[in-house]
Amino acid sequence: MGIRKEIFIVAAMLSIMACTACGNSGGNVSETNGAETSTGVESGIIEQPQVMYDGHIYYYNATGRDEKLPEGYEIAGTIKKVDSKDYPAENFAAAGVDLEAGQEIYISTTEKNVIYLKYDSGYARFERSPEDAAAEEQDETEVAEKENEIEGNSEMADNMDDAMAENYGEYGFGEDGEFDFDSILGIDQLDLNYEAHVAGFDGESFLYSVHIDGGVTDEKVDEIQQVMADYSSQNGDEENYMGYIDIYKGEDQIMIYLDLGGVSEENSNMAVTGILNALNSVSGIKSVIINEEM
Repeated sequence: MGIRKEIFIVAAMLSIMACTACGNSGGNVSETNGAETSTGVESGIIEQPQVMYDGHIYYYNATGRDEKLPEGYEIAGTIKKVDSKDYPAENFAAAGVDLEAGQEIYISTTEKNVIYLKYDSGYARFERSPEDAAAEEQDETEVAEKENEIEGNSEMADNMDDAMAENYGEYGFGEDGEFDFDSILGIDQLDLNYEAHVAGFDGESFLYSVHIDGGVTDEKVDEIQQVMADYSSQNGDEENYMGYIDIYKGEDQIMIYLDLGGVSEENSNMAVTGILNALNSVSGIKSVIINEEM
């Protein structure tokens, strides 16, 4: 009987211990459901203080909250909202511990990678991530290089404009800033019985499209050929050479081809306008467009 009594007592003790263990197990599950991180913050909660300003997120890196505000910083606004589980996605939004709505944000016009937040004890430094700052710096470098390239091209164009102005005078530019070839060649100064215009340049080659009232006829082609022959004979010597001239009948106009190869620089403009002056003796010309298809 003594042995049975001892067995009963041991069994009772084991039963009590098992019940105690069951109670402890239930407590651990409860604590697991509300698990905390090693820092004592509930799991799933954003710990590192951070705030978005001007499209960038600035992070607090535990540098202290009792700093003095550096010179050059001024208030930019206050935190509008603090979210403990979602990262900030708009300016003046914040996430992390120890932040609250209404907290003042200070920025600098010279140091764009660092802002300060005001606490009761002083100011805390918040910085952009090195990756974010480096990416923006790279973007700014590329933009600056592009702007320099554009500026260089613009300067080159200005130099070309200056060269044209030096050669032809300021009258060489139209109201839209483009070259006014009529002014450059002096065509707008001619006293002609018809309209004349230079549509563009093609090196030393000039193609005159002579538009005739009533259309092109063989008689009118012959007349213009004779006028051009007389004009060429007057300028046939080497000193007064005005270029090679060819005349042919086009579909809707009479074409005159002028090649300035071999013409002296001082005679170039005169060679171009000389043909127009010679055509002034031909009746029925409505207009002459030089390099019309350009």
